Amino acid sequence: MVRDLDYETNNIGYSYQYPEETGGGIKCKNYELCESILPIWWYDCKGCYLCINCLMLSGIFEMFDNVECPICLDVKRSVKLKHCQHTICIDCYKRCHYGLADRTNEPNFPYPDIEDEYDNDTENPKWGDEYPLIKIYNDEWNRWYDEKDVKYENEGNLRKCPICRV
Repeated sequence: MVRDLDYETNNIGYSYQYPEETGGGIKCKNYELCESILPIWWYDCKGCYLCINCLMLSGIFEMFDNVECPICLDVKRSVKLKHCQHTICIDCYKRCHYGLADRTNEPNFPYPDIEDEYDNDTENPKWGDEYPLIKIYNDEWNRWYDEKDVKYENEGNLRKCPICRV
């Protein structure tokens, strides 16, 4: 593959890793699916414009506009699956391929101003002494996580085609 300077120029993306101030990065060729931004030097290293996940799992996907999704029945932008040639909408693809990132009803941390500090040192005894709501939060979070785990224990099937299960 030859370096595509037009692609690089027309597909500049920004993220917390590649902010606008530093010039950003380059969008993965499957950006609509994976939302990955690559560093400017990526092509020199890998010889392509695919993030590691797309490079290992799929290659470049074929996209279509205004296709009825056989799962959600909405007419929207869709992607053709590589292994079976079914076409599903991007939202259903993300749900099936990347798993269920369902965070509904997740408990909120009771002290937002110290959440980062807590995340970096959860074992510190001061959390139990000075912040009594943290124990309640941890209990609620563990209960929520266990319920989610049971609900999605068959998540491995989601990585297969949702139509033919290939």
